[in-house]
Amino acid sequence: MMQPSDRGVLATPVPRSRPRRGAGLAEIMVAMIIFAAVATSYAAVTLRYAARMKTISKGAARSAAIAEYVNRLMAVPFDSLSGRAGTFTTTTGTFPNTRVVTVTGSGNSRTVTLILTPSDAAIKPDTVVLTRAKRYEGSPLS
Repeated sequence: MMQPSDRGVLATPVPRSRPRRGAGLAEIMVAMIIFAAVATSYAAVTLRYAARMKTISKGAARSAAIAEYVNRLMAVPFDSLSGRAGTFTTTTGTFPNTRVVTVTGSGNSRTVTLILTPSDAAIKPDTVVLTRAKRYEGSPLS
């Protein structure tokens, strides 16, 4: 459609406006920038969470190893405790470590000390001290 100009001469044609379909390039770029910012912050939080879970799992492995070694020492007969003293190294499994067991005392009482040192320097060593007593074999009434 042609519109007349002020001089009475026909001017250049004016294009008809159509309704827009879809999104423009600028809108798509803004959406991608917003998505990238959200995804980056989510990745940072996830990375911190994963590192914390790894540390917690190492602590849980240390606790499980201590419980296992204490249970082993409690199952040993009293007269055989001295034979369990020494330094032992475990290099395989989920929790490589070195444990030092010392047995002190005499008579009817022994003190057993377990020092568990993980191979991973990020985990602190732990110490457990047990006091074992020899079971009384006689009757308490005699």
